[in-house]
Amino acid sequence: MSIRDYMMRFCAGLLVLAFAMIFIRWFTVVVLIDHCKWDNALTRLVLWDNWRLPERIHPREKDIDWAGLYPFLEPQPERSLLTEIRQQENKIREEQARIASWSETYFPGYTNIVETGRRYDQLIGWNIRPLTIGSVQVLADGWLFFPTLPFDIQEYINETASLADFCKQQGAKFLFVPNPPALDTATDSTFIGQLDFSLQKKDAMLQGLQARGIATLDLYPYMHKDFPDTPYHQLFFRTDHHWLPTTGLWAATHIARWLETAGDIPFPQDRLSLASYRQEHYPAYFLGSQGKRMTTVLAKPDDFMLLYPLFPTCLHYEIPGLGIDTYGDFSITYDMHELEHKDFYGSNPYAAYNYADCSLIRIENFAPEVADVKILMVKDSFANSVAPFLALCVRQMDIIDPRWFKGSIRRYINETHPDFVLVLHTIELDYPLERNSHQDDYDFR
Repeated sequence: MSIRDYMMRFCAGLLVLAFAMIFIRWFTVVVLIDHCKWDNALTRLVLWDNWRLPERIHPREKDIDWAGLYPFLEPQPERSLLTEIRQQENKIREEQARIASWSETYFPGYTNIVETGRRYDQLIGWNIRPLTIGSVQVLADGWLFFPTLPFDIQEYINETASLADFCKQQGAKFLFVPNPPALDTATDSTFIGQLDFSLQKKDAMLQGLQARGIATLDLYPYMHKDFPDTPYHQLFFRTDHHWLPTTGLWAATHIARWLETAGDIPFPQDRLSLASYRQEHYPAYFLGSQGKRMTTVLAKPDDFMLLYPLFPTCLHYEIPGLGIDTYGDFSITYDMHELEHKDFYGSNPYAAYNYADCSLIRIENFAPEVADVKILMVKDSFANSVAPFLALCVRQMDIIDPRWFKGSIRRYINETHPDFVLVLHTIELDYPLERNSHQDDYDFR
């Protein structure tokens, strides 16, 4: 046989071995651990690099018919050709993400292989980073960010304005708060408007809503004003697109001030002072979503912290999708499972805040001195470190994540009668709004 034949057989053998390893791991998780309940030293040996794999074969939340509980006020529109195309595009993106996740999950030693590849790239000086949605770019100070491409967000402005008008009809005050972009106009001019357009989208969203008389709160200039001695990037994690928990607490303070002005209701804002919290530190404990893609070869893990109020708290905390319905102090809002192990690739410490992204969370506050108002917050993951702190200032806080809540947000408002509706959401939008799955960030029907 020729060398070419030997090489082909060798590569084929490696491929068969890879599939065999994936099958063994899949069989261990699905059949032995999940079905037969054989969770022992042998099965754990097969999962040597992925201790949380058995948790991931089932949906995180139980299946709740949110559309049945909160049906849409208007019938679904007929699906046009454009709608069908968008639906197919989203299905393709979801399928690509599913295959990538499946490969990462079941292939033994996947992260070690990726790290080896990063070391090789580093050795040969290969530093090409493609500018695509979801790609990771590196700033001069080492902070990472996801670039967002040019895109017309008029459809998102219209959807948000429509929700604001509906809230007004229901007697609820409305506020839109865009998540601040990761880039700083003072230091990142080479990226802004060239590789990243998040600031342009934020400004377009604010201008579009303000032109219609809709209340907005732009935290971006306040971040520069309130932290004059702190470089802007340091208000965020180095390896993740989210802001620090202390920044989330600061954001809750500004939102509370707006609520106080708009509702003429006194808020105990001392509850939102950083001095009123004990900080529990976890040094070099968190590798964010951007850092996971770069691996620890190219990204230094972030320090992490949990904030605990120094004042007494008593809450009723409910997450229907996770089967949580409990009473206790503020600590019940933390998912400590995410901090059990220092696992850069398997755990997500930021998800400890408010149990990460859940379809619906309800927080009832029994403190006698808080404002007797109800807030509905429609949010994405940035608000996970904002909503629990803001909830300490009001009687009732309901939190909906439209990516997982498949019912009608308007029906929920119609039935629960919140005093305020806050939309705290990203404007880093790169795709057309998709309505059929009821899992689009901006599907506010």
